[in-house]
Amino acid sequence: LELQKITAAFVKELKLSAKGEKTSLPFVVHEFSPVPLVADGELFQVLKIGGSIGQNALVVKHGKEIEIKAMEEERLPLFSTGKAFLSYIKSHLRKNVKYVTVNFAHELKPVFENNRLDGIPMRPSKEHAFTGLVGKQLGVSIEKFIYEKFHRQIFVSVANDTICLTLSGLTRYPAASVCGGIVGTGMNFAFFLDERRLVNLESACFDKFNQSPEGETIDKKSLHSGEALFEKEVSGAYLYQHYNLTTGGKLTSTHELDKVARGEISGDKQIARDLFKRAAQLLACQVAGIARFKKRPMVFVMEGSLFWVGYNFRKTVAETVKLLSPDFPVAFKAIKDCGIVGAAKLLG
Repeated sequence: LELQKITAAFVKELKLSAKGEKTSLPFVVHEFSPVPLVADGELFQVLKIGGSIGQNALVVKHGKEIEIKAMEEERLPLFSTGKAFLSYIKSHLRKNVKYVTVNFAHELKPVFENNRLDGIPMRPSKEHAFTGLVGKQLGVSIEKFIYEKFHRQIFVSVANDTICLTLSGLTRYPAASVCGGIVGTGMNFAFFLDERRLVNLESACFDKFNQSPEGETIDKKSLHSGEALFEKEVSGAYLYQHYNLTTGGKLTSTHELDKVARGEISGDKQIARDLFKRAAQLLACQVAGIARFKKRPMVFVMEGSLFWVGYNFRKTVAETVKLLSPDFPVAFKAIKDCGIVGAAKLLG
């Protein structure tokens, strides 16, 4: 699998991207406020807008810690229009809050103004069209909508899920050693460049490796052919498709592939296990590459069921990283309610 070579190529792309050169990595740099925007003890609200699940929390900051006072979770409606999305926010807004942060699990172009991070949805997402909001600043749009409806001034900060996951690490670890990683249906990493800036790599797009024949077939048939090639080799949305192409199987999810690997349902156990192993080894190239680029031991705050419960996945990633980055050890951690805690850290 030429893991050393792929890792070296990933490090090279990181170095070039950091100099501002164009690579396969979008390398999207985000700034956030050097001073906390909310006071210690002040109550504020966090909304997490996922693909299908929404979370709504009231939180309080105590120094570096974030305390969740109340949290609700529900299935989201389909946001076919921006108006539908803004109405949803309006109906979930608490009466007594001045500051709101939104963890928005869709592609955003970051904008830093008035000392806070905002974002622009660049295209409709897999689930939601957001018609009328695409190309507009999300936080500003929410602030205006609420002001027009209630003559009430709120302040909104917005970031995507990978950025929020990474920020959650600040409750426990220094910025320089934190990286956030999502390895589930999709995959991505983000880490701090310095105390005030972090980068969302959009590392699903990394393409300096040889695709598998199955990966090539999957890519040709996919909606966005030629994009996110690395993700098509390693993530949950695609792994079971590799199995079907290899064996002529009829699996419908990577969760089922996991059951085949464990011998819980019938199928080719060895091929299933090999697929998890290969995906984990490839993923380890990015993890090791980040540690080598940062030249320090790193803590990866991870989210995603493929990483945490996929067949031997985390173990294989950890073992492979040891070989690929012997000088800079890596630890993997989970942070409870990271999506809420991390979004809260947008305000300090």
